[in-house]
This record gives sequence, structure tokens and C-alpha cells, in this order.
Amino acid sequence: MPTQKDQDRYEVDPHDGLRRAIVGGWAPEKHLRLRKYVDITRAVRGKFGRNATYIDLYCGPGRARLREAGDIVDGSAIVAATEAASKNPYREIIIGDLDPLNVEACQERLNRLGIANVRAFTGTALEVAGKVLPTLNPTGFNLAFLDPFNIEALPFGVIETLAQAKHMDLLIHVSIMDLQRNVRSMMMSGKLDAFAPGWEKTVNRGATNSTLVMQVFEHWRNLLASMGYLISDNIERVRGNRNQPLYWLVLAAKHDLADKLWGEVSQVEPQRRLF
Repeated sequence: MPTQKDQDRYEVDPHDGLRRAIVGGWAPEKHLRLRKYVDITRAVRGKFGRNATYIDLYCGPGRARLREAGDIVDGSAIVAATEAASKNPYREIIIGDLDPLNVEACQERLNRLGIANVRAFTGTALEVAGKVLPTLNPTGFNLAFLDPFNIEALPFGVIETLAQAKHMDLLIHVSIMDLQRNVRSMMMSGKLDAFAPGWEKTVNRGATNSTLVMQVFEHWRNLLASMGYLISDNIERVRGNRNQPLYWLVLAAKHDLADKLWGEVSQVEPQRRLF
């Protein structure tokens, strides 16, 4: 029986009879960056002999309606797979989601588009990352898109697990809106420990809310750096239609080329940078 939360977040798509999500109007901008990065790394995939994998641990149902505008858009896994399909396609598309209905719908849509090299998993992002890591080619090139609904759904253990792969670019959606609303309650409840372990060593609890958010984010970035990741300074800052901050889109990779390519991707629209 669908819950009220499900009804607010999902509906049936009359076009194909599968579930689709209901999302905010900022989703296309986020997916535009993903599409451009997949396109601009096509030569990199070619150098790896097409031994490249796309990983989407929060895949959703693969299709969505924009809540206010009403436009129908593809989900991130569809965007990445179809963009790569004619230009050094991924050897494998890996999708995962906590909701089995999302996984089923996304996989079906990929298959209907002729994307047959799909492996699908149901579970938390941490569970799926643990299952996926041992199956990746140790010399392959991988791109993981991490786009959770909220901060709590992105424990740092997910990044630690994926970082064990030799070649793993990470494109991460960090909800600043969620962090601004809940940073203090997450500190008190202990939930912030999962997202940014060790935060209490570098964060001033008595700081203003906006300073707290920045300090937590800087600590999180430093955790990424401690694993050998280079975090691009081209951090996309996306705002809503009332100019409210929504999310940061962060690229982390272990090679300098990624930052150069991401810099080119970020030129697709006027910048809204964090730094």
C-alpha cells in the first residue's frame, strides 16, 4: 500500500506504465552537468578499451516529472547511459536504490532503450557499494554519480568503499538545503557522524548556522582529500526559484585531468560557484 510520502514523491507514468518520480525544477541542471561530463570523458573511456563502468547508487525509477513545470525528464542513469551509448559506451551500467520499485522501473527503461549491459541491486548505497566493488575490473575506469535525497542517505562509508577502486571519479550531490536545516539536530543526534566522521575535531559548535555548514563541508572535503582525491574548486552552487541555496555538485577524482574536464563542463551555463 503506497504511503503518503510515496504519493508525494512518485506516480505512474502514463507513457509506459512504470513508476516515475516527482522532483524539483533543479534536476535538469544537475543532469546537464552529468551528461556533459559523460560526453567529455568519452576519450578517457576509449583509452581504457571501453572497459568503463557507470555506477548510480540512488538511481530512482529512471524518469521524473518536474513538480512545478510539469516537464518530463530522464533520470540520471538514463542520462548517462544514453549519452555514452554512441560514443565509447560503458561496458556496464550499475544501478542501485533502496526501493525495489525504483530499481525495477529504471532497469526496465534502460532495457527498453537497448541498454542491455545493466546490473541492478536493491539496498542502501553502502550495501550496494560493498557488493559492487569486488566485481569491478581493477584496471577499469569508473564514474559514480551519488545523488541522495538527503545528507543522511550519504554515509561517508559509501565514498570510502568506492575509493578503493583504482580509477573512480565521483560526482556527488550534497544537499546544502538539508544541511542548513538539520545540521544542529544531526550533531545532537549523532547522525552527522555518518556523513562527516570526526567532524567534532574541526567544527565549532558555537558558530552561526551558516558557518557550521561551511565548516562541516570543509571537513568532509578534507576527508575526501585524505583518501587521495583531488576535489575540484569548480563546485557548482545551485539555487531555487526563490534564490534559496539547494545543493552543491562536487567532482572528486584521483587525476588532474578530471578537474580540467570538469572546468569545461561548468561553462555550459553561467556560474554559481561556492568559492
